[in-house]
Amino acid sequence: MSQTAPSRFLLVSAVVCVLACAAAAVVPLGTGALPAFTGSVTSSGLLGLVFSVRSVQLLRATGRPGLPAAVLTTIFGGWFMLAPLLYRDTGFLPTAGVQLAGTLVSTFGLYVVVAGLTGETDGAS
Repeated sequence: MSQTAPSRFLLVSAVVCVLACAAAAVVPLGTGALPAFTGSVTSSGLLGLVFSVRSVQLLRATGRPGLPAAVLTTIFGGWFMLAPLLYRDTGFLPTAGVQLAGTLVSTFGLYVVVAGLTGETDGAS
C-alpha cells in the first residue's frame, strides 16, 4: 500500500520509459536493421524494459522512485542514443527510431532519478 501517491507527472515519466524501452526493442525488428544491431538493441531494449517496469512498480507501491531501477533505465536510454552510431550502415529508420526512444528514456528516466534524489513524490515539492 502506498504511503503517499506520486505526482502524476512522475508516474507518467516512468510509464514513458516503459513504452520507449519497448519501442527501442521493436524498432530494429520492424525496420529491417542489420542483424548485429537488431540483436544488440532488441536485447538491450528487453533488459531496459525489465528495469523500467520495476521502476513503475516501485513508484506505485511506495510512492517514491526506486533509484537503482531508475538509474539503470536511464543508462539504457543513453545506450539507445549511442548504439546506432557504433554500427555501420544502420539505416535512417532504425537510427532515428532507436535514438528517439533513447532520448525519451534518458530524459524522462533522468527526471525520475532526480525526483528520487530530491525526494519529490507528491508534486508539492
